[in-house]
Amino acid sequence: MRRLNLGCGNDYRSDWVNVDLNRSVRTDVCADLDENLPFADDSFSEVLLDNVLEHVHREKFFAFMAELHRVCRPGACITIFVPHYSGMYALKHPTHYNCFGIGTFHVFEPDAPPTGERYSNARFKVLQERLLFFHHNLVHFSFLSRAPINWLFNFGLHWKQLMERIQFLGFDEIHYELEVRK
Repeated sequence: MRRLNLGCGNDYRSDWVNVDLNRSVRTDVCADLDENLPFADDSFSEVLLDNVLEHVHREKFFAFMAELHRVCRPGACITIFVPHYSGMYALKHPTHYNCFGIGTFHVFEPDAPPTGERYSNARFKVLQERLLFFHHNLVHFSFLSRAPINWLFNFGLHWKQLMERIQFLGFDEIHYELEVRK
């Protein structure tokens, strides 16, 4: 089982293939995520994107998702952590090009009704979408990332959509689990 850690930064994992554009961090492969990924088709069974997708240029987002689909095996699990659109980190950083919320990846669903919103041939089954009030990996206040508050916001799809609308403090992050469908 090969595992891919894209945008590894300081999160180097010894049993994964670690990829980052930044040459000053420890990495196995240096690659620009706006370009084709330097891996063969169906290479990985697990992928981690920890605060990476917001850095992919908006006009290249669907091409990147197609590349990710290409390098993943059928049934591969993709774990994604990104800033939620309501959080203070969503557009604060000058290299954040995308915003994310409940339903963002539904356009990739294999059994979604044909609404004309097919922007890519890549197909992913959304296994999980979780709103995170506190960032999953708080460095200075790690006890907050373990606080049992997130369950309040994640009962079901309609509840999560309602929470996005009425939770005036915003969410730090959103967590997705996707399954590659081929």
